[in-house]
Amino acid sequence: MAPPRVLERAYDDPDRVLELIRRGAPYKSITAVQKEPEGTPCAPWFRNFWALGGKVIFDGVEPVFNNCNFIEAAKENFGAKVVKPLAMMTNLNAPAPAAGPHLDLPFFRGAHKREVPSWLLAPMGYSGLFQHWAVPVASAISWFYTGAGGAFEYWPDGPDRPSQRVEGLSANQAVVADNEYMYHRVDAIGEPRQYLPGNQVPYEAMLALDGDTWVIRAGDETLAAYAFGDMRLSVLWKAYCFADEAEERAFNDGSDNLTPRMIVELFCKDMARRGLRVEMPDDLDGHSPWANAVIETYRPAMS
Repeated sequence: MAPPRVLERAYDDPDRVLELIRRGAPYKSITAVQKEPEGTPCAPWFRNFWALGGKVIFDGVEPVFNNCNFIEAAKENFGAKVVKPLAMMTNLNAPAPAAGPHLDLPFFRGAHKREVPSWLLAPMGYSGLFQHWAVPVASAISWFYTGAGGAFEYWPDGPDRPSQRVEGLSANQAVVADNEYMYHRVDAIGEPRQYLPGNQVPYEAMLALDGDTWVIRAGDETLAAYAFGDMRLSVLWKAYCFADEAEERAFNDGSDNLTPRMIVELFCKDMARRGLRVEMPDDLDGHSPWANAVIETYRPAMS
């Protein structure tokens, strides 16, 4: 696993990044963005994608997505000759307690979001059953926040060893890390008096920008309002990291890809080994007894 490192120069034009964040408002809740079952509440965490599947989907992002600073850092950290930018997204977090330690959604050959639903990717990563098909992915995280807390906390030696922190980054620094296989989280943001009741917003909540004030609304109801600097604004960039051109070709030709059936069968075999017997599902919509068993069985080691 590549050790985290601080990149001293993240962007050639950091002001452009802040302008893009402003232009992206209003933002949906993360549960709505990830298309979790409708009605699922979540922490006050909002997101927008700038690039997906290697393609820019938000106008004006091209210079920061094809970022040579990130690409060169990923090559060095991951020992990769070929780095292919994959995705870029904004995460906007209101004042809140520390998030739970977690791993980011992993990437596997043949199991991108277009082949399997998002809900299934996290259990695949936590299970350890699919490492043969795993694709190394570099993450570069930058944040624009100078308020209380909001550090990047990570466990470089595993969830049973002490954590480390990166805090106080300037607006033009970033952390380059392996967030698919290194437990990490955002530490507490702001002050407890600023937290929302229960630290939750509804599925349909939206984060709007009114001048320099961030406003969280659900329908016609205003749930909270924060000064611009009280929201932790971060940008996450991800890229495939291939050791060489041959490894990239093996990924592209699909000769050793997972299929949805293989995924189901591997989970079923492992659950049977654990003494759990659940019928194979008719589909992967996330509402079957099989899906519930997978979600409950393959969880973060630190949950």
